[in-house]
Amino acid sequence: MIKSLSYKKGKCDIIKMMEKSKTYIFIDESGKPEVFSFKGVNLVEKGQATKFLILAAIRIEDQLLLQQKVIDFKGSLLKDKELTSIFSSAYALDSFHAQSDYPQVRERFYNFIKELKEIKIDVIVVEKLKCYSQLKENPGKMYGVMAGQLLKNICHQTDQTEIVFSRKDSKLKLRKELEIEVERIRLDYLDKHPRLNAELSLSYQHNPHYTHGGLQIADYVAYAVFQLFENNNDFYYKIIKKRIGKIQDICNKKYFTQGNPLQLST
Repeated sequence: MIKSLSYKKGKCDIIKMMEKSKTYIFIDESGKPEVFSFKGVNLVEKGQATKFLILAAIRIEDQLLLQQKVIDFKGSLLKDKELTSIFSSAYALDSFHAQSDYPQVRERFYNFIKELKEIKIDVIVVEKLKCYSQLKENPGKMYGVMAGQLLKNICHQTDQTEIVFSRKDSKLKLRKELEIEVERIRLDYLDKHPRLNAELSLSYQHNPHYTHGGLQIADYVAYAVFQLFENNNDFYYKIIKKRIGKIQDICNKKYFTQGNPLQLST
């Protein structure tokens, strides 16, 4: 209640709190950060691990609106009898997941993402064998460092930022290690760019991807870019490419934007 917050000059403080802007950033990946097995075998060279790790970030201010739009769109698909007639008994479309969804569902959700004008999309591409040895030998560190690289120049643009990682595990130690790596990269970036807002309120969350539509969109975006780099398949990327603000191919020092678009032959 507002009354409970009242104190000398309290109204001004409350108004300032209400005026503060907040951004939500949802992050998911496609591909895995592992390079070596426990025995030291290079799994990428053996064809037993992906060559690329893709991280996608979805930014939005009104996360409740985004969640409702995804829920409503899912509801519209479930009412489509022609579409649902192909579903197996084991498939319920509880949430959108690019790797396991039917191709018909996948294509429709990509077209849904294409029309979301309120979101901003950033992607980082990691060619794993070109990373430093310490990253190739530590998958958790690779993920954390690259998440930090993705976030460092997009998480200082509003007074409050909430970063939501799509994580299946619930181990506190792994979550803290991820946050430490991200913060290390972010604070180093702040030191080099003193004009950025260093007083913002920043928080981290770790939730399964099915808990929010923003994570499901991040999953789909990462999957589309992964298919392009890993398998030279641009079918899904073509649908959403005009919605992606930036793709950073970090190991090859390349940036792709709307003015410098990514091509299949790149």
